[in-house]
Amino acid sequence: MPAEKPPTLTDVARLAGVSVPTASRALNPGVRGEQSGSPVLRRRVLDAARALGYSVNPAAQATKGGRSRTVALVVSDIEDFGSATMISGVMHAAEKRGVSVAVRTTLDDPLRELELLTTLRGERHRAVVIATGRTTDEHRERALGAQLKTLAEHGTRIVIVGDSSLGFPSVTVDNHEAARLLADALAKAGKKRFAVLSAPEIEITSRDRVLGFLDGLAANDIVVRPEDIVHRAFSRDGGYAAIDHLKDRIADLDVIAAMSDAMAVGAIARLRELGVETPRDVEVTGFDHVPMLGDVLPRFSTVEVPLEAFGEAALSLALDNDETEADAHIALRATPIVHGAPIDR
Repeated sequence: MPAEKPPTLTDVARLAGVSVPTASRALNPGVRGEQSGSPVLRRRVLDAARALGYSVNPAAQATKGGRSRTVALVVSDIEDFGSATMISGVMHAAEKRGVSVAVRTTLDDPLRELELLTTLRGERHRAVVIATGRTTDEHRERALGAQLKTLAEHGTRIVIVGDSSLGFPSVTVDNHEAARLLADALAKAGKKRFAVLSAPEIEITSRDRVLGFLDGLAANDIVVRPEDIVHRAFSRDGGYAAIDHLKDRIADLDVIAAMSDAMAVGAIARLRELGVETPRDVEVTGFDHVPMLGDVLPRFSTVEVPLEAFGEAALSLALDNDETEADAHIALRATPIVHGAPIDR
């Protein structure tokens, strides 16, 4: 007796009373995930597939149309607190849409960044999300823009996380305003003597945070001396190294304002090695809002950047609308937290 013929998509569509394309979309929701079709229709098709014992061939679906059902996320440092949170957000958003995430890290190396983008062309991702932080280096940005343009011409959707003039959809927060509000609140709390730790001035996010912070202090007639604005790597190790530049003046400071929570962690570690306790001897503040810091330092001041929400916003621009304009932009809100309490704007 010949083996029974396995059920087909046509059989499922017939039993569910829908067209074959409709059945296909219900069983293979693609980039729109659970937004494909009505819940009632999807349930009818799924019940029919279950009754017939029909299952989707994931290998065939993975390369449908010659393009994989993946998105690539490019970050500077996979071990960075902010990057880790953003990766989590992108993965959650991708899972909802039935796609997978391939994470690539540049190690903050411009040449590696370009090489990775060349490699991504061959991997044929549906979308590439660039979350490496843009710079004021015109040569670097032009080279990156050229690579992204080539990817886009090959059918890959591009989204930039952060302020950019590269001409692709983007997701940002107003770093300048959030930093200004944080500085203003600290000054109004009685702090007068500040040092600032930040990344090299070439990095736009860092630059905007520093300028906003200084503007907030200036509105309260507080000026930070140039030698007390220290530029190091935007990382735990950068914050650690920056303290050595300040160690002869720490006793003269009320606040060491790090422009990332990662830098704040490094600064606190080095201060403790020097016998300086925070906030007893000097207050250290951050930016990004890493939850564990709030657990250890309940009155820690920082800015809550919705890093996980970047994932949903970026993938909505990349995957949810085939007609997304090149200048499409989603602005998320950052919330200053002073001594453990959010600031109401």
